Amino acid sequence: MVDVPTAKRTLAALARGERPGDREVVRRATAATEDVARAAAFVESGGLGRLRAAVRDTPDAATRRRGARALAEFDRFRRAADGGDTGTGSDARDRARGTDIRADRQGRDT
Repeated sequence: MVDVPTAKRTLAALARGERPGDREVVRRATAATEDVARAAAFVESGGLGRLRAAVRDTPDAATRRRGARALAEFDRFRRAADGGDTGTGSDARDRARGTDIRADRQGRDT
């Protein structure tokens, strides 16, 4: 039997010019940014290409914004995995560079 609420959502999305899966792709991408394993699985399954297409093609501004934020998160993950700056200003290696961590130097300006 046809799931009436799902059919209504799908028809409404088509009427707005969306592909039926745009919101679902963005929802999955957003959820994936909360967990490294889920993010990796999303990327490995080709999710980034679908996410980029959803952000590019959806006429819904809210879906586009959420998708763009998810893409930015995945870009940040990629930079971190490549050993680059994540853009958050919290790169511990850069903050600690040049810091004397010997016990006799703790608490003093050197």
